Amino acid sequence: MSIPQREFERLTQKAADCTTCPNMVEQSAVLGPGNGSIDSEILFVAEAPGRFGGARTGIPFSGDRSGDNFETLIAYIGLTRQDIFVTNAVLCNPLHNGNNRRPTAKEIGNCSPYLQTVLELMRPKVVVTLGGVGLEAINRILGTRYKLADVIGKPQKTKNFTLLALYHPSPRVTNWKRPLSVQKRDFKKILKITRSAA
Repeated sequence: MSIPQREFERLTQKAADCTTCPNMVEQSAVLGPGNGSIDSEILFVAEAPGRFGGARTGIPFSGDRSGDNFETLIAYIGLTRQDIFVTNAVLCNPLHNGNNRRPTAKEIGNCSPYLQTVLELMRPKVVVTLGGVGLEAINRILGTRYKLADVIGKPQKTKNFTLLALYHPSPRVTNWKRPLSVQKRDFKKILKITRSAA
């Protein structure tokens, strides 16, 4: 077993034992083998596990309509789950009255060390944020202030990787802001950036 893999298993256990966020202590952290390959060159960072998706399946973007859209998008560019790594700004499902809610800034900050460690273990060539919360999480780590509306689909070179901020593939977004047909074109940029970074 490689050193990154051993360290990732330690991180997974640490996340499983975490009780930092009072409103999420009953939830399970979605971090483990189901996230994909820690050796991948491509890291996706989204918002949080959905109550019908990752929070139920233990696999980010699976089991719900956002997951179905994500599967369609990665398949469109010829990638599988084994080719990528997917995580969230917040590892547990934030709930309010039984519904998904946006994570608070404090919750994103509490989970930031996990994302930082994943970045250090993976050393990805490309980090793709899906939605504003994923971008906010990366901003915290980089010390940047990127806004989704300003950098959407525009690669940003950072010290260690290229950042590509894209919209979230949720039904709300695909129906009202960024149709799946347009998001497919967005996803094609991921391969182009990965190849140019080789």
